[in-house]
Amino acid sequence: MMKLVKGDVTTATDCIIPHGVNCQGKMASGVAKAIKEKWPVVLEDFTKKPTGKGMLGFVSTIWVEDKIIVMNCYTQEFYGRDGKKYADIDIVRQCLGDVFATANQLSKKVCMPKIGCGLGGLDWITEVKPIITELCEQYDVNVYVYEI
Repeated sequence: MMKLVKGDVTTATDCIIPHGVNCQGKMASGVAKAIKEKWPVVLEDFTKKPTGKGMLGFVSTIWVEDKIIVMNCYTQEFYGRDGKKYADIDIVRQCLGDVFATANQLSKKVCMPKIGCGLGGLDWITEVKPIITELCEQYDVNVYVYEI
């Protein structure tokens, strides 16, 4: 089951919060910035990881609170605000597969932004939403997609 929710994903409770990050070691804007500001341990984990293209597809799991897990999904090599497509749809699919498998194993819901969209440049309707729909059918996981 997937449901759209109006609001800030950092207010979600008792769930896994996956979000896209770049491979350049920067969390300076968008959802990544909001997450690092609320849970500094996410930035600490992020800055300990290597940078560069080799990180594409990697998913880092960080318990930020007793019942909240943040998953940094390395979905794009670079970043920018120029309207280019930075997130890689195949890598988004791969990372979300890891997220859903983890959520299923831990019996947790997934609370997420429209990963890869926005600054990542992917299209929600034609690219990302179909992946989430497919994964919802494959796994017994409830998904709440947050949009402001």
